[in-house]
Amino acid sequence: MNFNLPIEIGQKFRKMIIENFRSIDYAYRNLSDVIYKHKNLDKHAHDASQIDYANTSVDKHLKYQNRRISRLVLGHNGDGVQELTDSRVAIDGEPFNVLSERLYYDFNKINKTMEDNYNSLNKKIERITNVNDFGADPTGERDSTEAFKKAFANGGKHVHMTEGIYIVTGLKIPNNTILSGEGKTATTIKLSDDAPNDAIVVTNLDMSGNAENIGIEGFKVDGNRTRQGGELKPAGGSLSSGVRFAGVKNGFMKSIKTVDTLLHGIDITYASDVYSYAGDGVRVSRELESEYVWIDDCETTGFGDDGITTHHSRYLYISNSYAHHPFKKGGGNNNGIEIDDGSQYVFLNNNRTTENFGGLEIKGHEPTSAASHVFVNQHMSINDNRSYNIRHIGHHVAKDVKSKTAEDIVINNSVAVTPYKNDVYPGSTPRAVVVSAYRNVQFNNFTAIGDGTFEAGMPVIAIQYRAENVTFNGLNIRGFKNASADVQVYGGGNRPKKITISNFNIIDSSSNIGIANGSRVYDTKIIGGNMQGQGTGTAIFSYNNTAEIIGVNAEGYTNQAKLAGRLYKIMPTAIKGGLSAASTGSGAIAQRSAVIASTGSSYAHSDRSWLAGVGAGSQAHGSRSAVINSLESETLPGSYCQTIVNSRGVKSPGNYHFLLGYGQNGARYENTTIDMSSISGNIKTKGSVSSGQNFGDYAEYFESQSGQEIPNGYIVTLDGRYIRKANGKDKPIGVISGTAGVILGDQMFHHKDKFLKDEFGVTQTETELKEWQDDEGNWYSEEVEVPIPNPDFDEIVDAYVPRSERPEWNVVGLVGQVFTRIDETVSVNDYIKPQKGIGTKDNKEGYYRVLEITTPYNTEKGYGVAVVLVK
Repeated sequence: MNFNLPIEIGQKFRKMIIENFRSIDYAYRNLSDVIYKHKNLDKHAHDASQIDYANTSVDKHLKYQNRRISRLVLGHNGDGVQELTDSRVAIDGEPFNVLSERLYYDFNKINKTMEDNYNSLNKKIERITNVNDFGADPTGERDSTEAFKKAFANGGKHVHMTEGIYIVTGLKIPNNTILSGEGKTATTIKLSDDAPNDAIVVTNLDMSGNAENIGIEGFKVDGNRTRQGGELKPAGGSLSSGVRFAGVKNGFMKSIKTVDTLLHGIDITYASDVYSYAGDGVRVSRELESEYVWIDDCETTGFGDDGITTHHSRYLYISNSYAHHPFKKGGGNNNGIEIDDGSQYVFLNNNRTTENFGGLEIKGHEPTSAASHVFVNQHMSINDNRSYNIRHIGHHVAKDVKSKTAEDIVINNSVAVTPYKNDVYPGSTPRAVVVSAYRNVQFNNFTAIGDGTFEAGMPVIAIQYRAENVTFNGLNIRGFKNASADVQVYGGGNRPKKITISNFNIIDSSSNIGIANGSRVYDTKIIGGNMQGQGTGTAIFSYNNTAEIIGVNAEGYTNQAKLAGRLYKIMPTAIKGGLSAASTGSGAIAQRSAVIASTGSSYAHSDRSWLAGVGAGSQAHGSRSAVINSLESETLPGSYCQTIVNSRGVKSPGNYHFLLGYGQNGARYENTTIDMSSISGNIKTKGSVSSGQNFGDYAEYFESQSGQEIPNGYIVTLDGRYIRKANGKDKPIGVISGTAGVILGDQMFHHKDKFLKDEFGVTQTETELKEWQDDEGNWYSEEVEVPIPNPDFDEIVDAYVPRSERPEWNVVGLVGQVFTRIDETVSVNDYIKPQKGIGTKDNKEGYYRVLEITTPYNTEKGYGVAVVLVK
């Protein structure tokens, strides 16, 4: 009894009051048992001195008779007198008058010692109490509930059951108690036929959250679900279960088998008959939770909802257990092992599930906290509909509130064997893995094996519904030829984020898609895999180009990849985000930047900026900007479309510039030697422009009067804006040239009238605000100088053909050395004039001087060829 009760009324006060009442109840029942034993069972209830006999006691009368008898033994004076006298001394030195008295004394003393030793040993043995000694019936004929209550007493017992069947209406085990049997196949506790639907076969007595040190081992629990005509339904909460620990600290279940329960086979929950739905992120009081409970070598089957389940408890260990073949008709989820609402730090090792809806389900209901911090090793799921189901219900779609608690799941060295549609949960489609709404989920060394009968149109592994940070590392998939995809990352508004699939083998599986990446999923990584198809389908499919693909080998597919609508016959390598490759002392700072083969504190600072082969502190600022093969060079922050190539000490002046240059005084624009503008098309060069011909000319395009091509070498003249072959009285403008070093007048990109021009032929421009959206939906804008469209110009329907490809436009060498047609009169150093476009000798009024005759005159051709100086 505890008389030092606290002043305040609370959890501690309640616990002490309950314990005091239990002590009183136990003392009363114990006293009743003592009286019963005293009256009926005790062999040594009284000694002889306590029993009256003829005005004296039995003790005194027996001593009187003993002394009378001892006088009947007569001594003698022979040689044996001394020995006879010595024999009358007891082992403790007490002398007696006769030998019989000494023997009587010694035997009683020895008997007393033996009895004391027996009692001492029996007290130790009686810690293991046989429930049969309290009236339990192992034949299953009579109800044994009261016998168990007596055997349990006030706790502190190890109650053992023999082989047989014990009928009960429900057992409640007190603290510090172990209940054991002869094994799962030998000893059975069965719920009685008249037990109500809310009965729990075995649970803890204390429901205050102070239950502790409770263990059960070595027996079967029969929920007798077919009692009362088989029409009973679960009562709700954790009631109607086979075994339940509610608010138990330091408990164990070992070698327990549950069969035919209305609800759960085994439930570890908090101290309540109902479950808490107080909101996501809200936990029950820590004092009410079960903690440090170990389930080992247990088996559950025929359960109405879940085989083994946990709720609002922590530090739980489940090992070497088997949950299989639930009661399908009218059941619930029928998960083999379910780590449910509010469970934390649950460790599962070497367990097995078969023929359930969910083999292993880790989840939470919408109005409460999800299970979290769950660690699984070596789980085997066989023929479960959804082998591994990880979800927080009601926090899946975009309009739902994001889960606050669904996080931190690790599954190692586990396998899904032939998941298939087993109709345990009608209407549900099969999966090897489903991950929904959870963050930080990691599968390591996971294998899914199919037998070719998987339901068509369904993915083997589904990552969906706002899951985040999900990693499959070491993944093997085989044998799901009917699957829509071996791995499906679902997209859309409910898309998951940050998915990684690495070190994987997908062999002889889906004939459709190996790995599918959904729409609006921008951060999937597919790294280091081998894929062997069925001869059809696509190895990797993605709605966009944002998936990273590195080191993937694929064969046996029609298409290696289909990305953003494009088919790939060879698997691409796609690397995303801040790439630094073959570089030291340099880095890509922005997510969409790259640094390749660079050194010396060189950095790419902005999205879409990059460096290649640079050093000496080169910097790439601004979108779509690059520094290549350069030292000490820099593009301008806040600008865009800037490129510096093969330079040293060059700095960009702004947007849309391509630059080369050299200087050793730091990054400066004045070190530029070539500047090309993307907007105007202007090229500024500090040096000369050289032609690759051994000699050449400066030329311009002119349109022929005939609309036909004029062959090379003819001397031409102008007739208005058109050219024709020149005659004797014509003043030539040049020679049709095929060796021009500089050619002007080719309207090569669009029609000459497409944009407005002023009266001097200058293209007019205006500034426009341009907007665009990036891959993540962010909008950007910039001001750009663009040419003004000509409102009077009608766009040509067919593609524009540049002048260089149209026969009426001819290149006329205006200045320089040009190959020219000549007649038989011409020699070196002569001057020539045109005659039907062919040069003839005229040293007085001729226009062009002959430098060299390269092809003598030929009568059949009607001309020779000379190099002449046109000026």
